[in-house]
Amino acid sequence: MNPRASIVIPCHDKASTLPMTVDTILRQSVQEFEVLLLGDGVTDAVRAVIEDLCRRDGRIRFLDFPKGPHHGEQYRHDAVMAARSDAIFYLCDDDLLLPEHLADLLTLLEDATLVQSLNGYIRPDGSFRTYAADLADPISVEPILDERVRFNSISITGTAHRRSFYLEAGEHWETTPAGQWPDHHQFRRMMRHPSYRGATSHRMTALQLPTSSDGRDTWTEEQRRVELARWHAVVVAPDGQDVVDELLFRGAMAELAEVRPRLMRLETHMANLEAHIEMLDGEAAHREARLETLEATADRLRGKVRRLTRRRAELQAELDALRGSRSWRATAPLRAWGGILRRRAGRPSG
Repeated sequence: MNPRASIVIPCHDKASTLPMTVDTILRQSVQEFEVLLLGDGVTDAVRAVIEDLCRRDGRIRFLDFPKGPHHGEQYRHDAVMAARSDAIFYLCDDDLLLPEHLADLLTLLEDATLVQSLNGYIRPDGSFRTYAADLADPISVEPILDERVRFNSISITGTAHRRSFYLEAGEHWETTPAGQWPDHHQFRRMMRHPSYRGATSHRMTALQLPTSSDGRDTWTEEQRRVELARWHAVVVAPDGQDVVDELLFRGAMAELAEVRPRLMRLETHMANLEAHIEMLDGEAAHREARLETLEATADRLRGKVRRLTRRRAELQAELDALRGSRSWRATAPLRAWGGILRRRAGRPSG
């Protein structure tokens, strides 16, 4: 029988965290799944861990590839094609899943093509931060698709899509261009397809502890293992989801407290902008009225110029006719003598 879900886990050098990551999959409420451990030039330690995991559970498979460019994104296409189910899930080799993760997202995939757990991450101090977004909401999707902004609220961990949609979209995994995030680059391309239908779960069922933030990039492998073990204990506990829900709520309230002053400043700034816009609108209306008055005056002046031009032409025609008449030619000498006499009359006596 084919599995209901295929979970792809890219692997490279996380030998100490990978067993805990896979363990949270084995504890899922939905047990009809397969795990595809996607090797991107794995270390000897990781290879040993993977071989042990495959021996322990037949649902786990190892897809072994040499080290590829960047994070080996191109191999993820091979994993999608090797999957035995239409539901493709993704998980990093140092993140964790809560027991209802597969169940939640499989339900969403009944009506959607690309879905995610409520997205966010955990800081080293244990506080939660969220990416408040809903993949079914066009307002949330718009900044993800906008090439002008660097914004993303969808991650590898916690995301799933239909393989049929992936093939229909034709946007296969490829090496990520420089300066972009692999998840953002790939899923944004898929989300532009007309058949895209997104959805986001109402709860966080995937725990992300990103190695690239909050100073974790300087941690030792042991520090990383200790942190993940702490959260693994939370995940496998009977009340694990309740604990995560409470911590998520606290994190959201903390974020709200941090954001509220900025929102107030933004509202004040927007009010000032609206007042300035209103003033500019008033000035524009005044200028428009003034322009209409000037245009009316200009029309009157243009009409007057046209009339004067016609009158000048009429007078010029009359003058030309008079100059060409016989009487004008006959009296020309008299007019000349008259001019001379007038000028002499104006000289002083001497």
